[in-house]
Amino acid sequence: MPVVLLNHDFVEGMAYRADLGPVAVALQDVQRRLGGDPMHVHPALAHQATGEGPFVAWGNQHRNDVEADRNRFIPLLLRLLSGPFVTDLPSERDVSLLSDDPALPPEPPWRREAMRHLAAHALSAPSMAPWVLSFDPRSDLSQPRYRFACGDAIAEVDNFRSSTEALHRLSELATRGLVGALATLEAAAQQESRLIVLDRARDAARKWNLDCPEATLFRALVDLATYAAALDEGLSRELAAERYHKASGILMSRESGEVARSPTCKRQRTFVVPGRGEQYFDMHAKPGASTRIHVWTDVVEERHVVYVGHCGEHLLLPGGKR
Repeated sequence: MPVVLLNHDFVEGMAYRADLGPVAVALQDVQRRLGGDPMHVHPALAHQATGEGPFVAWGNQHRNDVEADRNRFIPLLLRLLSGPFVTDLPSERDVSLLSDDPALPPEPPWRREAMRHLAAHALSAPSMAPWVLSFDPRSDLSQPRYRFACGDAIAEVDNFRSSTEALHRLSELATRGLVGALATLEAAAQQESRLIVLDRARDAARKWNLDCPEATLFRALVDLATYAAALDEGLSRELAAERYHKASGILMSRESGEVARSPTCKRQRTFVVPGRGEQYFDMHAKPGASTRIHVWTDVVEERHVVYVGHCGEHLLLPGGKR
């Protein structure tokens, strides 16, 4: 269960900041991957000073600003400020009795209270995995994990300071118990609505002995939504692939002209898309030494979706090489 904790200094200077966009993108990435699991906030965040009044008032005043960073950040934060709230989570412990190790920064008090409420709830719900998002790199909430104790009971709260850390944990949770490429492919397709898996991809995954962790393949697949979103913005496939690489850490490239000129190689990368006929899937992601994901995109209901035609072994190259 995630809780959004923005640094006090970050919010206090929000009216003058130029780096709102990356924080918004990071929060949106995590929110998308959470699906129906909501992010919680502390209600006091709405009243945090921004440099031009309380956040909720400043946000409503500037929610329609033409500046791109604010357009991304303010509506998202305003939606979060309506709840759910971490202080409403049920618990059986008095939060004031919890000790913290390492010690939490004393300011602002609402952030300490948020952490304690989350920990108290976790003590009442042992199966829950509690974590917080403190994405400002200058945050003084600097430790990767905080431990809270009440008597002999202990709850550990993970602190993620970047979307990379948070998405890595989500991939671990989503792939827990999964074995093999096919199971991972199916799990990714269920989680990401922009992903459409063809039967040929399932056949390839079924036969493939995966040469990378299931969490890595899962991340490579679900982050194809980042590639699709970049195409929505009008980026070329090459630039969208760079955006995907930055988000996922996984390389993506277009096949060379030599591959396209080889009838055998091109045939291996050509798949039938329902309603679209045969298409050449020349864009491919590389999550493992020999694991390849071949994709093709189309616009459906005004947004790009990603078809996966192959998820398995490295396909043939000219000269019979792999």
